[in-house]
Amino acid sequence: MSLTKEQKSKQAKNNRAKGHSLERRIRLKFIELGFDKCRTSRQASRLLDDSKVDLAQIPYNVQCKKGYPKGINYTKLFQDMNESLKEHFMEGDPIIDYPKIIIHDKDRKKSEKLVIMQEEDFWKIFKHK
Repeated sequence: MSLTKEQKSKQAKNNRAKGHSLERRIRLKFIELGFDKCRTSRQASRLLDDSKVDLAQIPYNVQCKKGYPKGINYTKLFQDMNESLKEHFMEGDPIIDYPKIIIHDKDRKKSEKLVIMQEEDFWKIFKHK
């Protein structure tokens, strides 16, 4: 069954609202961990938001995804994030090299709340400890 234009528009608005809600929930988790200046990029930086980064003022580039039952091409998302960061920030800016993390909340089940990152970035986190 095909959706009407109005149904697609309503669905898109609902998905956007769910995504924003997830960003705020993950922001609060980072604040609980001691990153008290963490903000959503929509609140703190248009450049970060345009670079596919959803949280600011933490030493990570975090992209939050809600839903997408058919899945997400994580490799493409990481490539887009890398390219956008290089486009929007000066060469040598440390934000470009922050570990990139995708937090994907597929559903209500705990088993479908995923954290995805490239191996190189995974090891960066432990190198700084």
